[in-house]
Amino acid sequence: MSIKNLVNAYDQLDPFDLRVLRVIEIGHRKFEYVPLEVIVDWSKRSEELIGKSLKKLNALGMVIRYRGNYTGYRLTFMGYDALALHTLAKRGIIEKVSPTPIGVGKESDVYAGDAVGDGKVVLKFHRLGRTSFRQIRRFRAWIGNRRHITWLYESRLSAHAEYKALVLAYNAGINVPRPITVNRHTVVMSYINGAQLSEVGDVDDPEDLYWGIIEDVKRLFADVGVVHGDLSEFNIMIDLDSGEPYIIDWPQWVPRNAPGALDMLRRDITNVTRYFMKRFRLDFDVDEVYNYVIGNVEVKEESLEEALEELLGSEGVNELMGSEKEEEFEDT
Repeated sequence: MSIKNLVNAYDQLDPFDLRVLRVIEIGHRKFEYVPLEVIVDWSKRSEELIGKSLKKLNALGMVIRYRGNYTGYRLTFMGYDALALHTLAKRGIIEKVSPTPIGVGKESDVYAGDAVGDGKVVLKFHRLGRTSFRQIRRFRAWIGNRRHITWLYESRLSAHAEYKALVLAYNAGINVPRPITVNRHTVVMSYINGAQLSEVGDVDDPEDLYWGIIEDVKRLFADVGVVHGDLSEFNIMIDLDSGEPYIIDWPQWVPRNAPGALDMLRRDITNVTRYFMKRFRLDFDVDEVYNYVIGNVEVKEESLEEALEELLGSEGVNELMGSEKEEEFEDT
């Protein structure tokens, strides 16, 4: 699915179609396929009018119809994209999205966009369920039996998790993209005119660059209390203007005291260190670097739920799960 196709489909929607999409979105709290009678009841419109809208949405690829022992509908990622972009535009965050993605991964699509007023932004659409179940298992541990879970909600959790990590890191002065907002499964952040470390040629001082990255990893661990969890040369951006490294791609992060966090930290350090040793022929001892990063920080391993609440507080955990208010109706 391309943004161009989404925009073309979105332009055919009227306010009532968007309302129907939102009704289905809320219905996913209880149903995988939201029954037609529920959509009619919650929309406060006639079944005939609802049927016409659902037929259009189905033809545009924004919903999928189920017919078994009842007739029901569920959102597709295109429908979820439409709701997110509509809200971001309405709130004055973005006014244009590039038709060509700047990155396509296993669990996300990344586009550049124009902010309202001036400046470029990045929109990252999380799309769990395409290939990996690694995140799903972790998110299920966070939410228990909170609600009926769909791929869309899993993606929403992934986006809110990444946004929270960016906020924590950015507020601590770590070099990460500036977080702007998150809506549903979409994170909006500042645009970095850079390239992945894996794609950068020669650098002025590779050893200085390496230690700059390690210092950020250390500060994240000691001061912020988080571990990136998936750090490598592929998610470190080098600003082409300043040469500064920026750590990106945060949905795998964990609190410092979460189970397995130290193993993830060691893997992060090992990945980065081995890349610099191979690419720039530098000589480091991974164990020494790991011990330097750990320092005198006391780690007490506890459950993920306990570690999250200790780091964020109960209110912060609820925020991470996504605001219920954001799912309610808004004027169109």
